[in-house]
Amino acid sequence: MTPAPTAPPAELSLEEYRFLRQLGRVTDDLLEESLRERETLTQCFQRCFPTLLQHLGARAIAVTTRDEELVEQTWSEGDWGGVFPGGLLAGPTGLSVHDTGTLLTQTLDVAGSPVGTLGVLWAGPPGDAGVTARRLRALDVVAEELDTVLMLVHTASEKHQLILQCNEHLANPVFEAGMDHAVRTLAQRVRLPGFLLLYRDAVQPHVLHYRTYRHGQLEYESGEQPSAPLESLLGQHGTRLLHGDAGVLKRLFDGRTTEAVLISAATRSEPLGKIVVWSNEGFSAYAMDLIRVLASTLSQRLLDYNRERIHLSQFFPTGAIDALLEDPDYARHLRAQEQEVGILFADINGFTRICEQGFDSPRSIGRFVDEWSARAVDCIWAHGGVFDKMVGDCVIGLFGPPFFQSDRVRRAEAAVRAANDIQAFTAELSAREEVAALCRRVKLPGLGVAVGVNLATANCGLFGPNRNYTAFSSGMNQTARLQSLAGFRETLVMESVHEALKQSREPFVRKLQFGPLTETPVKNVAQPLRHYQLKS
Repeated sequence: MTPAPTAPPAELSLEEYRFLRQLGRVTDDLLEESLRERETLTQCFQRCFPTLLQHLGARAIAVTTRDEELVEQTWSEGDWGGVFPGGLLAGPTGLSVHDTGTLLTQTLDVAGSPVGTLGVLWAGPPGDAGVTARRLRALDVVAEELDTVLMLVHTASEKHQLILQCNEHLANPVFEAGMDHAVRTLAQRVRLPGFLLLYRDAVQPHVLHYRTYRHGQLEYESGEQPSAPLESLLGQHGTRLLHGDAGVLKRLFDGRTTEAVLISAATRSEPLGKIVVWSNEGFSAYAMDLIRVLASTLSQRLLDYNRERIHLSQFFPTGAIDALLEDPDYARHLRAQEQEVGILFADINGFTRICEQGFDSPRSIGRFVDEWSARAVDCIWAHGGVFDKMVGDCVIGLFGPPFFQSDRVRRAEAAVRAANDIQAFTAELSAREEVAALCRRVKLPGLGVAVGVNLATANCGLFGPNRNYTAFSSGMNQTARLQSLAGFRETLVMESVHEALKQSREPFVRKLQFGPLTETPVKNVAQPLRHYQLKS
């Protein structure tokens, strides 16, 4: 190969002017037809190259650019003399002489962004300066048409790849980590000085959470890194910030250009959240298109995230849910596993009589049970327990799941503390006039609860078609029988609980008093229950 300098421009004749206009129209028509037919790049070049070779009077033509998957490829037509044209187009652009002929190459670019290289090979030596100049101008006309089309293809491909990357990030089981990665990826492609995600809490819809980013990096988040101005706005406006335009939020960002995108769900009237972006310079259509696509994907991700939180909230307190969802492999904590757990059964004394004689409608019974059970579950959660289920009016709690980080003594302590709290608030309810009147009607000395507490091995995890968190073991059955033995405002604990509490150094536990060890045979349990009464 013998390089030759690029020829200086020669004077443009009328004949050449007409030729160049015709070449431009032919190239444009070929590319437009390819776009209308939605052809691939391979099909596009197969359509264009033969006609271009004919008009240029050239021996071969080639283009090196990225395909629809953003992988660099070389497409060619004509006789390259057995030489791979991709290697020839990889060198310096301009004129070069080879054994196979004279090659002219030119970079394809739009607004300074290179999108590929065009090369045309003519047979024979370069000829005089005028010939080279005419060929360069012809090459420039073809390049003008090609580079715009390639830029469209590359822009669409890059956008598609970016969307796939963001979707992959948002699929992260840890929602916050996925969100951080998605925004960072977006900021690497488009200018993103400011980005705010404001979204509802799944379990408490009146509570809003937020994450703000500057140039793709997390700046503030509700909870651990709060923003004082945002906290103030949340206090003033609450969930109203999700409705209407972003006028209130605009003032927060010092008059910078803002754009708000509501993230809403088709099945609910209330928005899930809002995206707000801001920049002194505004955003290009390309950037806004990506932001809207991200908002749409994020909407579905929030729905899935909220659905999971709502499901877990049936069993676990907020702190445990947060800890679970911060673990990418949190499902491992929910798989069935055999562990020694604290077990609590709590049942309202005389509930059948209360239902038969104390209430005027099933609705009234439902409201009463709802209030009592919600407070009972709060007692279980307050001491790190898991709400297993309700059987009638009986609330069942487990202590140890889902992480099983405490020892058997701590589990026994937590179960007994929760039992005491349930006894205390149930007795306090008797002081309410309507509850006192209810107890008088059914001839009860007050509202009471019978509680059984056990420490036993059980198989704990998500079970059944509804994936409820529960436990199975003979110990669960024993606790149910123990609870049925308990009298008015009485808590009975199994011998295993009593033995574990002996090792406790907690002042609260050291003050507890128990009755004598009692053995009671019960139906469907092989051995008599060995238990103690916890004295109030």
